[in-house]
Amino acid sequence: MTDILLIVVAFIAGLLIKDYLPSYARKKAENLATKEDISAITEKVESVKTAIAFGKEREKQLLDTKQQLLMNLYDEITEFYYELLAVNFGDFPSDEGKSLFHYQTSFYESVAEILKGYQRLVIFLPHDSLLLKQANDITTCTIKSRKVLKDNFGGIKMTLVREHQAYLEGDRGEIELAVKAADEANSKYWNEMRPTVEEFREHYQKYLGEMNKYFIPNNNKAQHSH
Repeated sequence: MTDILLIVVAFIAGLLIKDYLPSYARKKAENLATKEDISAITEKVESVKTAIAFGKEREKQLLDTKQQLLMNLYDEITEFYYELLAVNFGDFPSDEGKSLFHYQTSFYESVAEILKGYQRLVIFLPHDSLLLKQANDITTCTIKSRKVLKDNFGGIKMTLVREHQAYLEGDRGEIELAVKAADEANSKYWNEMRPTVEEFREHYQKYLGEMNKYFIPNNNKAQHSH
């Protein structure tokens, strides 16, 4: 009886090994593969999300940089236009030319800043941008104005200092000559500078218009819709 029972048990065990265990092993393998697939897919999805988030952040930083550069150039050309191009040399104090020297230095420094501001825009704006074109025109006018100042400012300084010295000495004849020379130097300067200032003003207004379109792109559409 015992021998028969052992034979039956052995037979059942054989069936289990033959049918159930391979099936169980396959199922476990399938489950393991499914988990690995899900893990790989999840990893790829997270990687794509990270790349998209990085791209958006980089795009935002680029936009912020462009806007900051545009505003920096706007500040520079505004200061240059209203404080340096519209100057009246007769308003300068009689301080032996120190204020004139400071003005000349500030003028050249502003020109350099405008040039640097424009070159930075060249990096960030497309070459066919109307905004970049206006910035280029303003920069060209700025360079012209620097040449006019360089060509004439020596004479302006000399005549104004001479006029001041004549007043200190009280020589009426010398005062009249010095005043006449200062007026002539000033007139010569403005005859050459005025066309450049007018050209600068025109491009300045156009630059402001393009700035408005850039920062408020739907402005014109909104106006037409009302």
